[in-house]
This record gives sequence, structure tokens and C-alpha cells, in this order.
Amino acid sequence: MKETSNTAPVAEPTVIAEFPCSQTQLRCWILDQLKPGNPALNVAVRWEIRGAFRSSTLEAAFRTVIQRHEALRTRFVEVGGRPCQQVVDQVDFRMSVIDLRNVPADQRDQRILSIGEETARAPFDLRSPYLFRVSLLMVENERGFLLITAHQSCFDGWSIRVLGREVGEIAAALDAGRQPAVPDLPLQYGDFSLWQQEYLNSYGFETEKSFWREQLTGAPYFEVIPDTPRGPVKTSRGNILSVNNPSEFSERIDAAARAHRVSLYSFGAAVVSALLHRYTGHDTVMFGSQVAGRDETDLENLIGVFINNVVLRFDMAGDISFAEHVRLATATVTAALNHHRMPFNKLVELVNPVRDPSRNPLISVNFNLQKAFLEDHQYGGFELLSAPSQSPGVIYDLSFIMIGRPSGWRMSIEYNADLFEKSTIESLLRLWQEAYEAALERPSAPLSSLVIPPREIKALRVETGPATAIELMLAAHPSVGSAVVLVEGDGKRVHAFVTPAPTITEPLDRLPDGLMEYLSRQLSQSAMPGGVSVLLNFPRDASGTIDRTALRIPAPPTILAKAVADRVEPTDVSAPVPAARTDQTKALAAIWAEVLGVPTVAPGDNFFALGGHSLLALRMLSGARSKLGAKADLELLFKQPTFGGFSTALFGEAQPSGTDLEPASANPWSVGACGRTDAPYTLYTLNHPFLYYRLATDLGDAVSVYNANMFHADLTGDLASMSLEEIAGHAVDSMGADILKGPVGVMGLCVNGVLAVEIARQLRERGADLRFTAVIDAWAPGYVKSQPRLRRLRWNSERRVKRIGYFTRKLFSGRISFIDYLREFNFTLALLKHLGLRAGTYSQEEAVNADVTDLLVNAARQYRPPSTNEKSVLLFRSEATHRRARKLLFGWGGAITADSEVFDLEGWHEDSLNSNSIQALATIVINRFRSDES
Repeated sequence: MKETSNTAPVAEPTVIAEFPCSQTQLRCWILDQLKPGNPALNVAVRWEIRGAFRSSTLEAAFRTVIQRHEALRTRFVEVGGRPCQQVVDQVDFRMSVIDLRNVPADQRDQRILSIGEETARAPFDLRSPYLFRVSLLMVENERGFLLITAHQSCFDGWSIRVLGREVGEIAAALDAGRQPAVPDLPLQYGDFSLWQQEYLNSYGFETEKSFWREQLTGAPYFEVIPDTPRGPVKTSRGNILSVNNPSEFSERIDAAARAHRVSLYSFGAAVVSALLHRYTGHDTVMFGSQVAGRDETDLENLIGVFINNVVLRFDMAGDISFAEHVRLATATVTAALNHHRMPFNKLVELVNPVRDPSRNPLISVNFNLQKAFLEDHQYGGFELLSAPSQSPGVIYDLSFIMIGRPSGWRMSIEYNADLFEKSTIESLLRLWQEAYEAALERPSAPLSSLVIPPREIKALRVETGPATAIELMLAAHPSVGSAVVLVEGDGKRVHAFVTPAPTITEPLDRLPDGLMEYLSRQLSQSAMPGGVSVLLNFPRDASGTIDRTALRIPAPPTILAKAVADRVEPTDVSAPVPAARTDQTKALAAIWAEVLGVPTVAPGDNFFALGGHSLLALRMLSGARSKLGAKADLELLFKQPTFGGFSTALFGEAQPSGTDLEPASANPWSVGACGRTDAPYTLYTLNHPFLYYRLATDLGDAVSVYNANMFHADLTGDLASMSLEEIAGHAVDSMGADILKGPVGVMGLCVNGVLAVEIARQLRERGADLRFTAVIDAWAPGYVKSQPRLRRLRWNSERRVKRIGYFTRKLFSGRISFIDYLREFNFTLALLKHLGLRAGTYSQEEAVNADVTDLLVNAARQYRPPSTNEKSVLLFRSEATHRRARKLLFGWGGAITADSEVFDLEGWHEDSLNSNSIQALATIVINRFRSDES
């Protein structure tokens, strides 16, 4: 055997772009932090290559693919404690060539398997951009195997197909001396990451959360009881067993799926769920599956990890027929696929199951049915063929895999070799085939007709004795509904599980510590359990008895696990590039026109009004970055959605001749659209531009939402001495003649709500059809200060306590990081700043927002609203405002009518505009617009 290879270069690569991690990448990073180099996160592929090929040409083809796809030139680093992905300019890829032509034929296959296993399981370092490797095994002069291993953070199953097509076409083109026919790539993976980050803040994501919360809350953890007890932590040592079905099997399942009017996948999911129901005896069966996650055509030709896990929950109560189960299972699959954009790690945060380091969260079993990713195809003088790959390591206890090839369907079960014996998997694989046979031959037969032989389980030893006394003590506690104590091994591992009493009032996250303190007053230190876990319900068997074997003692938390639990989501903030030339502006205009599908763009053209959406925005930004070197981001586009404003902010200079922008005026206000601009109703929001994009999404086609803000104004000149009435007048001026085109509304938060009242008055004076003024968390100027000192002190004290409670709940529920939690309080924010930490300083947006707020607060101190009994005002109260504000109408007195409505919003102040109550707010806005009252 002869091997040639080159190691990666020592020179530090040049970083050309930095993006937030996608949610799948973030999960990969977290899992790698817990177990660095985890081989279960590797994607291993094996191709057979036949014909006339050269290793040098194949290596050059792989290099070209790597240069085309940024995902294959990506590394992961921590910036300010946050993981992010960095794209480097190039990597010095080398393909290993291993010559097995002189190895005896009877030893060659075993050698191929051992090399394949070694390369598949070799770890990757996520800090390095070399997360992709290839080995060529030469077995004959015109026959070899390509062993490809990539890290899951940059590669998925669909990427195999893209890689095969491009490597084959590029290698054939190099041999023929022609240009390869490969598709253009309008986007790169980083653009998808930015889009996904935006999506997670949209209302569409909220609807996903509602579905999955209803689907999985309270669902029992489903698993096949292993042959041997689990260890304290999860392992990844795996194996895979397979069986090839005859070609006629393909025809039979195709015909059955057509007869049931379902997809092959839905039919397969029904068979596997029926098998697991009969095998375990459980009426609720849950397993995971993967979706490609490439809904947009621009993503289909990209290499990267777009795949996402969905959880399928099948309710199997009642002995129904196979045919009826196929119908019900199809409905389950369809509903899950319709809500597949929920990232799995976000789903875990949402459901928040009891964590167990020896198990995967939510799912222990996985199912996949698909045609082979690599298409067997002739490329020039050689042919690429799909071949069975090897398991680098397992993520799930059991994975049921069906791969369709021209020769037929291959059924495989990948399993955790530390939990299951080979004989068990051989039996399970045989039963899977029998379940298919039953569904194909006897669709009207009940599920109970699938006979499962008894299986001996080496169950976890659960002891009694002292544990019983602890159970009785816990059960006597008023906050506990029921209790179970497990003792494992030699008696040194003792753990208590409790369910909360129906009458409990304290937060559940405080219950474990409280119960441990309660037990410490009655037990010696040596008799204490290692900890207490709170479950909403105990798992039970068919008779209703608590299934103690389904409970697992968690391992003690490590410092690393705590650090990972406190992780924060990455963000990407890029500064505009100054000093660009006029030809750059022309080139940018061409990019806009190409992306939006319009012949030309003018300075006043709004990106979103021309049909732009988030994915098109990413295409445009990607083009600006790659062709012009401009470091633009979505934030800049949202602030400056017109071509003139965007290009000026990006390049910092005037437009080319013939496209001059209107000269800047002295008006401190700028107005930008948050979405469409041709709706019948118009809503003006004041300052805080990013708070209102979600509301604009919820309002849909009915309302054009604009944001008027002073974020680009000079706050130190004449503006600082203006009255609130003058500031409001400038705001109305900035709205232009549009205020007379149809019904309008005004909305403001906090002091901007005070400003909204004055703007509304002036809009009426100018003849506008004002339908409402939405005032959020805004007391009338001077009212709070006019209250007795003791009352003000009491209100402030109550508010501080509520604030601490609100953000502490967000912290413990995983909705806010520990650093962001500290930034919510003046004392800890000052401490962070004193320590020189970046978290202790305001971002540019936060600093400008604070300056604008200070300006308006100073102006509002002198403002006294006229007693006009304004009836358009709608008051909104978030959790940050005292409950008496409702009765007091926020102190507005004669300025508004006595019957003005007050609506409650979920969330603390700014949070209320990104909370679950945003849809209700949108409904109120639309109803007010449609009302004839003025």
C-alpha cells in the first residue's frame, strides 16, 4: 500500500467575511464544546469511481468546488463570548491518494472498510477552516473509491448531491479543456444565516412556536429500552446493519403509496411507527426526521448545512388497521413538514424537557427515507457511483434508514453499540421487513396482527430502602404532588424526581433548591440525594404505574455545561464602507435591478416596494459584498430602504450625474418604510425603527407602516432648544402630502407616545383623516412627578422588583443570556463598563436611541397637552407600567376622553412589541382603521 498526502499549511488564512452561526451550526458548536471532536458530527460519504480518471484532475475539481462554496472555507471562533462563522479567502486543499492495487484481492475489501472507518471517525477542529477532507483509494487502474468526510457544521445530505455534480462536471471539463457548466451562486451560506436570524424575529416564527408547543408539550420521552443500562453520559460508538431488498420491492411500495395517495416517506413513517408501537407497547411513538430546508431555489445549488430536525408524534391508541394508520400518520407528517422551519435547538428551548446527559433531548429514535444523494452518472471518461458509507458515530439510540438506489431499496439500522447488542438489531431489522410486508399484503388488518416476539431486557437496577423514606419526606412537602427516588449501582448515586402540586405558587426553577434545603433539615449529609429534578408528569406504563425504568439519573453539571447553557445568540454588525467612487454606485444600481427584476432603479425607489423581500435582500447584499467589497448588512437596508439613501449611506458620496438626490433639508426627521407602501391605510411609528418591523409583518397588506425617526439628526444644534410642539411640527412636515391620501394612525412608545399625541393634534389641524393615536407606556407629562413622594417611591420600588422578576424569568427560560441580563440593570451595566467589558458599552444604535430619548424627555417636561378630550387615543400598558395606570388613564385627564380604552400588552416595555401580544395589537390597529369613527 502506498499513500500520498499533504498536511494543511501553517500560514494563518485571511478572513474575508464573518457571519452569525445558523441555528444548526450553533447546535453543532454546542455539541462540539461538550465533546470536542465528536465523530458523530461527521458526515461520511463513499463514492465508487470507474473509468479513465486522474487523481490530479479530481483534486483540482475539489479545489474549485471549495473555492465556489464559502461553507467549505469556514471556521468557527468565539468573538466576545459568542460563536460565529468566519470565511477565509482560501484553503490549501490536498487529496490523500492511497494505492491498494498491490493488496491481495481477498484482503482489499477489509482494508477499504478499515480505512473508511478511520477517515470517517477522525475528528475535526472547528477553529480551523479545514472541515472537509477527501481520500482516493485506488483499487484498480480504472477503479477507485472516494472517501469524503465533512463536518456537519458545513455539510448535509443534500450537499452530497451538489458536490457530486460539481466535482464530476468540473473534472470532466478539465480533462476536455472546456469551461465547466456549473450554476451561478447568487447566495452563499452566510447569507442564509443572516436570513434565518431575521426569520427568528418574525411573526412567522411565532406561528411555528405555537404549533410545536401544542404538539409536544407534555409528550412522554419515547425510547426503545436498551439491552444494557445507560452510562452517566451519552456515547457515540455506533454500528450499522443493512439488508438489500429485491427490485420488485420498489414497485410494491410505489404501488401501495399510490393506492393510499401518500408519499413514500409518509408510508414508510407509518410502517416504522407501527413497528415501534408494537415493539415497545407504547401508545405514543415519537421519532425525529430531517428535512432539506432548501425552500428557495437559490439555496438548491449551495453546499452547506440547511437540514433541520422535525419531531413526529404518533398517537397509536386503539387497534386500528394499517390503512387507517397510514392515513393518520400522513396527517402527522404533513403537519410537521408545514412547520419545519423551527430550528431543533429552538424547539428544545421551547419545550424545555428535563435534561439528561445520557440522552438526546426530545428524540432517541430517527427515521429517514430518501433516494441516494449521489446520482450515478457518467462524466466524460469516468463514472461516479453511490456506495454504502460507514458510520462515523451515532447521535441517536436507533436510526431507521431507507436509501433508494437503481438496484433497489437498502434498509439499515444504525445503532448505539454501547446500548444494543447486534442480535437485537438483527431481530429489529427483520421485524421492520415484516412490518412492511404486513402493510403491503394486509392493509385492512389491525396493527395487533404484527406479532412481536418477547425480548429480554437487562433493566436498570432500582433499589428501595432508604429511598422510600426520602420519597415519603418529599411527598409530605406542600409543593410536591408525588415523588420517586432512584438508587443506582453501588448505592452512591441517589436522585429524587418530583412532580409539582397543583396548588404550587412558587416558580418551578426554585423548587429543587427549596426541597434540598427541606431534606437537609431531616437527613444527614451522607443520606442526602445528589439532587432533585422536577417533571410535569411521571412516565407510566400501560397499567398506569410509574415507569421507574424510564427515569434516568442526570450527571452532575460541569462548568462547561453551565457555560454552554448561558450561551448567547450571535449577531452580525458591519460598518458601512466610506469613500466609494461614483462607478460603485452605478454598479450597485445594476445589482439592485438584477435582483429585483426591474430595468432600472431611481434614487427614490424603495427596495421593498419594488417587490424585495428578505431573501432578495440577502442576494443584493451578497452581490454588493462580492463585487464591490461593500460591507453592507440588513440593518442598513432597513434604515435606508431607498436606493439613494442606501447607496449614500454605503459609499458616503453623491449619486452620479442624472441621478442626483434631493438636497438635504434642515428637517431633523427622516421617514422610511417598514414594508409595503401602497396599502389603503398608513401607520406612522416614531423612533425605535427596529421595534416595528414585526408589527408591520403582522399587519400584512392592509397597512403601510412607516417609521419617522431622528437617528441621523444633529441633536446638539437648534434641535436641542426646540419645544415638543416644534419637534412634532417637523415630524408632520417630513410625512409630506401622504397624510392627506387616506386614513392614518400614529404610534409611539414611552416619551414618543407623548410626542404622538401632539403629532396627532397637528395632523388633524392639517386635514388628515386620523383614525387613532396609539400611546404605549406613556404617562402624561408631569403627572407622575405631581404624585406624593411616598407614592412615587412605592411605585418605583414595585417596578424595580417586577423588573428583576421579569428578566430573571427570561434568564432561566433561556430567552436571554446572562450578559444581556446584567445589561438590563444600571448597577451591573456600570460594573461591566468599569471592568472594561464590551457588554458594558452601548452599541451605536443604543447610544443614538438614548440621546434621542433624552432630547424628547427634556422637551416633554415643558409640554402641556390641550384639554380637547381627544377621542382617537388608545392607551397600551406593558408589564413595566404600574397597574393603576389603567384606572388613571396614565394621567392624561382632560386631554383624552374619559372612556378611552386601555389595552394590556405582554412583555416589558420594548419587549411588548416583540411579544406574543403583537398579533392582538395588529388586530386592534386594523379594526381602528376600518372604523368610521374619527
